[in-house]
Amino acid sequence: MRFFVMFCCTVFSLSLWCGNVFAGNNIEFLDKELIHELNHGIYEVVTPKLEDDKITYARKLPFEKLDYVERKEKYHSIGTAFFINKKQLMTAEHVFDFIYFSLHKDFFIRDMDGEVYPVNKVYKCSNRRDMMIFDLKKYPEKITPLGFNRKVEIGDTVFSAGNALGEGISYRAGQVASFTPERAYGDWENIRFSSPASPGNSGGPLLNTEGEVVGLIVRKTQSENYNIAVPISELDNVGEQAEFHARNITVVIEGTSESLIKDWTYQVPLPATLAELTQKTQASLGTFYQRMRKELLEKVQVKDFPRSPRFRFYLRNQALIHGASFIMPDVNFRKWTVRSRRLEKEPLAAEQNVYHGPSEFFDMQAIIEKPEDIALKTFLESPKMILDTLFAAVPYFRYIGTDKVAVTSLGEPVKKDIWQDNLGRTWHSSLWYIPYGDHFLYTHCLPYPRGVICNVLDESTDVLGLDYFGTVQEGSDELVVGYEGSLDDWGEYLALGEKYLPAYFQQAEISHKEGQARIRLKDFQVDLQHPDITGASSLRLHLGYANDQLLAEDLVMLGLFPQKGRPASYVIRAYYEPSPFSSDAYTGTWEEAVSGTGDFSGKKIAKGNQVVIQKTVLPTVETIIDPNGRKIKKIFTVGCTYKSSTAEDKDVEQDCQRFFESVGFSGK
Repeated sequence: MRFFVMFCCTVFSLSLWCGNVFAGNNIEFLDKELIHELNHGIYEVVTPKLEDDKITYARKLPFEKLDYVERKEKYHSIGTAFFINKKQLMTAEHVFDFIYFSLHKDFFIRDMDGEVYPVNKVYKCSNRRDMMIFDLKKYPEKITPLGFNRKVEIGDTVFSAGNALGEGISYRAGQVASFTPERAYGDWENIRFSSPASPGNSGGPLLNTEGEVVGLIVRKTQSENYNIAVPISELDNVGEQAEFHARNITVVIEGTSESLIKDWTYQVPLPATLAELTQKTQASLGTFYQRMRKELLEKVQVKDFPRSPRFRFYLRNQALIHGASFIMPDVNFRKWTVRSRRLEKEPLAAEQNVYHGPSEFFDMQAIIEKPEDIALKTFLESPKMILDTLFAAVPYFRYIGTDKVAVTSLGEPVKKDIWQDNLGRTWHSSLWYIPYGDHFLYTHCLPYPRGVICNVLDESTDVLGLDYFGTVQEGSDELVVGYEGSLDDWGEYLALGEKYLPAYFQQAEISHKEGQARIRLKDFQVDLQHPDITGASSLRLHLGYANDQLLAEDLVMLGLFPQKGRPASYVIRAYYEPSPFSSDAYTGTWEEAVSGTGDFSGKKIAKGNQVVIQKTVLPTVETIIDPNGRKIKKIFTVGCTYKSSTAEDKDVEQDCQRFFESVGFSGK
């Protein structure tokens, strides 16, 4: 009760204060009869709310929890328009926002009785001046066109008329406060006015006391009392073609100081339908982004991925990847690091898991394992099943007021694509629209032992016209993948064949029988007999970039784990001659590797709760040449790691020697 009293007193005091100010400034009010006439000239701009029957939910959507108007409303109220003659209306261009993609395609004006009238064609349009004139396919019975008055002065009483907060047409009084240059080039002076303007007022008229239009409302300020209208006289400067302009479009190399900034302009002949304007402007802007990105990449190609000498130096000692990680330069392209994210494990069944990165905005990397009874090829070719599996592990919510409901499926995607990156990996992309939020969800996935590994992106649809898919595909070259699965999983994975497998695995062979594993890769083969090897034994292949090719995958390390719990593991790893920027630790490791000393002496070395035996395969030393013409020495090592408890129970030296002898290197 105390709060209620204080609130009422505050409102009462504010009303008195406002009344005094109005009186002191001689602000007039519109005549009721005039308002009645104006109501036949000023309309809401609306677009239908979108739903998709393909989307399913964990429970019924609780629309009853919304406020009355919101739950009954069938349209989004997005702005205001007004008649300037018996056939044409005026609004702000940004109410329709032609340059950005949206799932909303149909637009209407709505009168105070709730009747809607579809928009037809556009006759004038300028996003520079934020002005647009259009007509309708069907008209109201009574229309009151608004007249113009190009004369307006500081101190004049004005009214912001329009669809404030999407709650219908209202009229609010204030004054012309000042004139300020338009922000981009100062080509005209905008009207700054104190009449309140709220979301939804955009495109509405700024009226004088006679109900004449002196300006077009285009922007509000946070306080809603120093708002912006374009003088109605600027309509005289809108040409016969639709004019689009975007200033300071910027493309950047993420994480660096490199960027490119340009202005874009484009014109479209008029009249044109909404669909024609949308398609042409978005195609032009998308092409512009594509060219800018290409220009920036050409500008930095000497120091950027994959040609940069510093990047090639990084390849001498690549990180081991679990799952997938992007490789990123620092701000000056001097140091390259892997942007790795820890994946959380979500068990779905005894033999099915989903591993995912942070999911606050549902942009993530995920390893999505197939159900036990589904073939890998079937899973890979069913994007709906893949996404449904991810949703079962990581909830994707739809918010209804303060409540949230889990989405169980988005149904089949609206678009599927198969494409290959420059590393020879075949990606499967799928696009789903989420109409209720004007969003989309996009996955691009690689086949993976026991499932798929995916990048999952949840974005507003406005980016789709900006060469979005081209940018995503281009960036896939900078994604490094580490593969892991059981020997049974690897058998099914390699059986996918050339159509699905990365170039590195095209000639690979992995097979097993009880007590024996056979592995054939580019540089070596393993034929290991071991009593603990079964179809459930785990094989991990960490891939990275080849040092002797501009863009190709190559093996960084192989890890074989015969038993669950990994009491013993067997490793094959390539080492490369250090670069001038390699760490002292790596340089020391290399010197021991090429000399067969220290950690690579072939002797047992206790490290914490493990016993490690590593050995250099000296005959594998070779000199390769990188794409920049530098000679690099390369050598392979083999090793075994045992838990200390395991080492006490078996002859690890003999066991490890058996592994060493099972490995044969190509041409050695």
